[in-house]
Amino acid sequence: MIRTLAITLAFAAAGAAATAQPISIGTNPQGSLAYAAGSVIADVVGDALGETFTVVPLGGPTALIPAMNDGEFEFSFANITAAADALEGRGAFDGRAQPDTRIAAALYPLRLGIIVRDDSGIESLADLRGRRIAAEFSSQRNLAHYVTTLLGMAGMTYDDVSPVPVQSGAQSLDDLIDGQLDATIFSVGSGIVQRADASVGIRILSLPADDDALAALAASHGGATIEALPDGHAAGIEGETNVISAPMVLITSATTPDETVVRVIQAISENLPSLVKGQSNFAGMSVEGMADSTLPVPYHAAAQAYYAEAGLWN
Repeated sequence: MIRTLAITLAFAAAGAAATAQPISIGTNPQGSLAYAAGSVIADVVGDALGETFTVVPLGGPTALIPAMNDGEFEFSFANITAAADALEGRGAFDGRAQPDTRIAAALYPLRLGIIVRDDSGIESLADLRGRRIAAEFSSQRNLAHYVTTLLGMAGMTYDDVSPVPVQSGAQSLDDLIDGQLDATIFSVGSGIVQRADASVGIRILSLPADDDALAALAASHGGATIEALPDGHAAGIEGETNVISAPMVLITSATTPDETVVRVIQAISENLPSLVKGQSNFAGMSVEGMADSTLPVPYHAAAQAYYAEAGLWN
């Protein structure tokens, strides 16, 4: 499949030789899955291209996507719902749409869960009433949007809990460890969640998965669904546990040069085993899965052409 892309790669190589500009990827702060995954991509792709590929840990999607579209870096990492909200100017991006947001590749599922301390006595979403819950997430507002949706599944809003403003998911986990929070939301399997579990013991609440819950999630977070994880799948998963699952995507700007996009996704497609060695989450990724025309954000024109030439686009 990859050998059929000679023409595409020829212009990409020519463009690379002409420009030789360093490439960079913006990610969430250190301790997050996005930072770890972005670092792996930078290392693997940089080695494959023989070029410098730097990581810029800046914040959540509300900071990263506008910075990317302003040209501060060529690529970024986001879950599909954050990218869709940015494109359309919804949710955390209300009033500041990012119409140049494009997908370069679909990667693997991002799984999010409501995290509580094991000794909290909180067993379900309904038990969050009156508790201290992470709120605002000033650099990751999409997380606050998810919490709002999940509270709604239990017939609540932030008015029914005790909201505690935080800057990021990573900070909220630190606050949970320190006893300043009763619950927060973050990525299942991330390093800081593992650290919280080792420090104080945590549990991830199982979410409703009935038709009403699924409809509410789909309505507010395009591309997201509920996934059941088996007992012991990750830190805090005790018994079969329903969590949010949304594709993690490598995004770029519509203005990113075609040759840059093609070189990067070509290097990714040729080096999936190296990505898996760097982070096990990439085991859920495939070359075929990199192209997903059903996602609610358009692909970069050069990426779509690349996948079409490989027979992956439909």
